[in-house]
Amino acid sequence: MKSKFYLLLLVPVVLFASCTKGRLDTQASIVGSWKLASVEKQDSYGSQHVYTGYENGVFYLNNNGKAQYSDNIGQMNGTWRIVQRPGDATNSLELRLYDYYNDDAIEWEFYSIDVSENRMVGYMNRYGYDYRYEFRRY
Repeated sequence: MKSKFYLLLLVPVVLFASCTKGRLDTQASIVGSWKLASVEKQDSYGSQHVYTGYENGVFYLNNNGKAQYSDNIGQMNGTWRIVQRPGDATNSLELRLYDYYNDDAIEWEFYSIDVSENRMVGYMNRYGYDYRYEFRRY
């Protein structure tokens, strides 16, 4: 009977440890340089390509939560972080970058992100539309 009790105690610990590890792996895999490859606006009629103006630069996501965007116009600095909602297995990403000199800002909140070795796809809802942002490792 004792061994079954200990086994029951062990199951939640293993499950919690595996969830935490996945979250840390997602955060580590996002660190690096990224280019915005494409943005699609999706609605009930289908999807259409959207040009944001940020396709020409590079996003740098550092392992300390600092972020930077650089292009031929200038540079923005800010932060990024992974957020995991309670009871939800998906990771969301908050990216905030500011250029006070040129009065420019990026405040993107992706409600879901999928990260692979060379590609990151983020989903955002703004102004009643869903958007799909695809980044490629730079």
